Amino acid sequence: MVFLWRLKIIEMLPKKLIKEDRFEKEIEYKFSEKEICKAFLKEYNKKNKNDYRFVRPGDPIKGEPSCICTENLNIELTPVYYNKEEAKAAWGLVKSMKKRAKNKDNNRKNKDKKDYLTEATQMFCDSLNERINNKNEKKYNHAGKLFLIIEEGIGLTKKEAVEYYINQGKNFTNNIFNEIWLMFQSAGHYKIYLLDKK
Repeated sequence: MVFLWRLKIIEMLPKKLIKEDRFEKEIEYKFSEKEICKAFLKEYNKKNKNDYRFVRPGDPIKGEPSCICTENLNIELTPVYYNKEEAKAAWGLVKSMKKRAKNKDNNRKNKDKKDYLTEATQMFCDSLNERINNKNEKKYNHAGKLFLIIEEGIGLTKKEAVEYYINQGKNFTNNIFNEIWLMFQSAGHYKIYLLDKK
């Protein structure tokens, strides 16, 4: 049942090989992990008055997390969405419904907007919970602290969805991460939100 929304989104994606597209996006994501890690550390250090620095990418063959940092900090990164098309399918509907909502004479259109916003928010929550639970099943070869960063670098997720998730949408079990953070773009800047701390 949790994955039904993903099937809806996949139906809305362009008619090309989804597996091929995901593989290409995963490669692109690997190249940008260093930059994502550095952006997170910048915000984290500012917020917590620390001075963690990126040292090197983790070695997946050795079972290491995505990034190895100073002071025995290890960071595992994962995206909220598989690719930009998946995020656009979820949040693009909300955007188009907001445009329709300007027409106040049509109550049905306003109801549609609310329905799509609720559905997109639920998809966002389901995706976050799925990523966190999947990452908690892995074994990592690391020494020191282990953080999980769920990154939404596409900039389509609404702040209201993040607030909803933090207040009532969390549904995961954290067995291995010292801290779990959500990082997303808003107006060209990254913001970070603590989701769980051991």
